[in-house]
This record gives sequence, structure tokens and C-alpha cells, in this order.
Amino acid sequence: MSTFVAIKEAIDKQATAFDAFKATNDERIEALGKGQTSVAAELEQKLGKIEVDVTKFTELKNQLDIEMGLNRERLEELEARRSSPGKTVLDNLRDEHKTTFFDWMRNKGQSPQHEVRLQELQRTMAEHKDITIGTGATGGFAVPEEISREIARQELLFSPVRNLIKVVQAGTSDYKELVNQRGATSGWVGETGTRSATSTPQLREAVPTFGELYAYPQVSEWSLDDIFFNVEAWLAEEVAQEFALQEGEAVIRGNGSSKPTGMLNTTPVLTADHASPLRASAAYQYIASDGSPVALSGDSLIDVIYTLNSAYRAGATWAMNSVTIGAVRKLKDNDGQYFWQPGLQMGQPDRLLGYTVATWEQMDDVGINNFPVAFGNFRRAYVLADRVGLRVTRDNVTNVGFVRFYVRRREGGIVLNNDAIKWLRTP
Repeated sequence: MSTFVAIKEAIDKQATAFDAFKATNDERIEALGKGQTSVAAELEQKLGKIEVDVTKFTELKNQLDIEMGLNRERLEELEARRSSPGKTVLDNLRDEHKTTFFDWMRNKGQSPQHEVRLQELQRTMAEHKDITIGTGATGGFAVPEEISREIARQELLFSPVRNLIKVVQAGTSDYKELVNQRGATSGWVGETGTRSATSTPQLREAVPTFGELYAYPQVSEWSLDDIFFNVEAWLAEEVAQEFALQEGEAVIRGNGSSKPTGMLNTTPVLTADHASPLRASAAYQYIASDGSPVALSGDSLIDVIYTLNSAYRAGATWAMNSVTIGAVRKLKDNDGQYFWQPGLQMGQPDRLLGYTVATWEQMDDVGINNFPVAFGNFRRAYVLADRVGLRVTRDNVTNVGFVRFYVRRREGGIVLNNDAIKWLRTP
């Protein structure tokens, strides 16, 4: 079955499930209004089963959309290569690096010539200014550029983080970003009036905290012996899953100790943008929900949207986990219209009050003093800096019969612009 047909089927099933969801939820609300608590309880159970289908088909459709986008990227790469058939010296070096790298992965420490050649190739590629090859003092060998990109693509299947926030390549661990805190003033004056000096903008530095993100997958020696075992695909998927999970957690609540400083490491406060004194540079603003600690209200979500400065609403996205999404799907306005609208076209994401929704599983659940919902322009709000490319060290000693691969990437993160996201806090 083609990806296009699979997406169409997922969309049709998503639409059918959501129609059933709305009808059942309307019945539940009506039963509660009539005081029919037992009927409402039965409908709640039915609603839960339907919601599982809605979530399943929504996630399937979103995953297929991402896969189609990744396939499009690969096709564009192939087209670009075909339009430039002649290979450069660097292209040939990359090809040899990739082949030698996988030969090195498959051998069990019995072919030191592979290691020698990898070292030579990495030095030569560095001389050709290939910035994708990391050259740290921690040992191991750089993952080929093509595989490194594939791991990054696979990460997008498991987590929205790198699609949402700003990601940069840092040439040094001393990387900094300057953030304009505004502060410039102006005034009116007549033709011959006195011009007094006005205030100048204030700048502050955003300095990411760095650590080493790593994965430690293992594979049996027999698998590596099997010529049909796809080492490349296995490495990409194993590493991408673990990296996506760890990055998602660190960007939300990392404590800055050998890891990024997360968005919620400094607790959001009620202080508005540009209030005097300014909020701490890493503190976002939150809006208090007017619902209960275990429920959300549509009015609170609307408040979040319009508390965010209009300059950041362009490109703004909601972020919440699956449990919170399930609660939000039930919300209706005064006219009985659902705030949530599923994306029922290929490439069209789900929308909440007109804005796209990202499922970020590491977000808080709805609960007392939690921050289950974020809304804003994440690219302007947070920066993740990759210090060097992926590197791999092979370990065929620790666990007899298996080979472990220690894969790591140095990266750091910090709050960039604390005006660009607003958080909803449940009481």
C-alpha cells in the first residue's frame, strides 16, 4: 500500500471516529445536565473507547505525513545529486568514510586497519572543512553525514522537539546568543524643540548549558555476521528513539547540570511582558486556568492565545501530551462548536482554536500546580545547540556474544526569549 493511500485511509477513519466522539460526548453532556449520572458514566466509558480510536488514527495520520515529508527530502537529495553527476573529492571521501565505518562496525576488533583508515579519512575530511565531522578528544569515530541526517530524520518520528525549537550548529562550547530586551524609548518634539537623549535597547546573553547525550545499543555478534542485517537502519532507529526521548525531557525540565537547561527549570511566573522589574531571563509567563486542578476550560485556552504578543502568534503552536489532548478534545464553545478540529487533509495538522498542535509526551499532565499546556513560537523561545556531530565507540568486551555501540552527541540548550511562549497552569 502506498503512503498516499495509507494517509487517505487514516484520514477517513479519523473523521469517522471523531464524529462518533462528538456525538457520544454531546450525549454525555446532555445526560449530566439532566442529572442522569449513571447514563453519563456509561457514556464516559464509551467515550474513552472511541477516544482511543481517535488518538490512534490521528497519530497514524501524523506519522505518515512526517514519513512522506522525509521521503520527499530524500527524493530531493537524489535529484540534486543527479543534476550534479560529477563527484567532488569530498564526495568520494564521504563515500569511503561510510563504507569503512560500517566495515568497522561489523568487525569485532580484529581489523585495526579499519580504525587507522577512519582516522585518516576524518583528518582529511576536516582539512576539506567538512563541518559535519566532529573531532573531539573522547575517542570513537564520527558517524557518516548521511547516517547522521537519517538519525535526525528518525528523531522527528518520535518527538516534535527538533521541529519546534531553534537548533543551531555551535562551533564552540562557548556559544552564546544575544537577546534584545527592548528598552528603547522615543518621544515627540516640535520643529525647534530640544531633543533629549532616549534610552537604548538592553541586550542580554543566552548561554546554553552543555552535556553529552548518549545511547548505548547492543547487537549480537551473529547479527553482525549476517550480511542481511541492516546495520545502518538498526543504528539509526535505535539511537533516534533514545535521543528523542532524552531531548524531549531535557528541553522541558533539564536542570542544566551536564544537560540543557529546560523551559520549566525556572518556574513560570505571573509577571507580564515588559513589566518592571522584568521577569528573570529564563522565566516564562503563565496564565492561571479558571478550571479545576483536573480539568481545563476553553476560556483559559483563549486567554493564553491573547496574552501572547501578536508578534509571536505567527508560527505559534500548541504543545501538550496525549492525555491533555484527550481532555481538550471534549471542550466546546457557547455555540456548541468543538474547539478542536482534526486535520482531515494530507499534510494538514490538527488545530486548536486555529493553531496547530504538537504532541509532546514529556509535557505535564493536567494536575495541581502543573503546566500541561504551552502556546507560542518555540523557535524564538528556546535554542538547542549541537556542539559536534555524532560519534561512536565500539565495545565488544563488556557483554560476551554481543557488541555495544556507545553513540553520543554534545549539545546544550537554554531559554532564548521568554516572551515567545505562554504556559497554562492548573490550580
